[in-house]
Amino acid sequence: MYEDIILKTIGRILRSRIQRAERWVKDMNALMEKRDTSSGLTFSIQWKPKTAETEEEMDTKDLVELLRMNSRLLKEEDLQRVTMHFRSKINRAREMLEERGQGNTLHQVIKEVLNYRKWFSFTLYYQKTNEPKRELTNQKFYKFSGGEKAMAMYIPLFAAAYSRYQEAAEDAPYIISLDEAFAGVDENNIRDMFALVEELGFNYIMNSQALWGDYDTVPSLSICELVRPKNAPYVTVIRYHWDGKVKRLASNPDEEFTFTSSI
Repeated sequence: MYEDIILKTIGRILRSRIQRAERWVKDMNALMEKRDTSSGLTFSIQWKPKTAETEEEMDTKDLVELLRMNSRLLKEEDLQRVTMHFRSKINRAREMLEERGQGNTLHQVIKEVLNYRKWFSFTLYYQKTNEPKRELTNQKFYKFSGGEKAMAMYIPLFAAAYSRYQEAAEDAPYIISLDEAFAGVDENNIRDMFALVEELGFNYIMNSQALWGDYDTVPSLSICELVRPKNAPYVTVIRYHWDGKVKRLASNPDEEFTFTSSI
């Protein structure tokens, strides 16, 4: 069963999913490492295979290498290692499910064991100009300035969203929305964040108390200012258009713009 189902049928699916995730990580790093922020701060990410939790199990790195091989070329000892690994995983998953009180169905156990995402962990790294690359731990993160903290969150998230959108249809919109967008980020880095958003081709809706989005990195933007005069029971919408150079008041309040982005 392990050889015919896990190594052949399911193994092909797992190999495909793992390779796809590795391409995502590669694409994300290419996007993150080329950002030239005002503080010289860049980020990168690694998708690290986990080590074995028991003696019967294999390290994820070794397991993935065997799953990538043609099952016909595997040695008998390799087949035994894989069999022992999944048998141990299934037994432990069954015990965990019993402890959680979720029953003990075969579907639940197999789903738990074959969830390849739990075989790896993401580690985020940062690097400043003339400094070595370091892991971004909580302790390091809290030593960042407000702007650097925001960059550490926005850049990886944008890169991850873009990587996932690559599987969408060619005419699909790349939609993101941000509440209190880029709060605490300085002007130079906000400009760079908009450059990244535009470079990735996102269709975006953002709101903020002090953000206009009229940067030279933004070629076109529809802007709506919400005004509530003297605690009035209504909100007035004042519309602007940024053409990449000048922000102009819309001549017709009911004019509808067709832009790739709005704020």
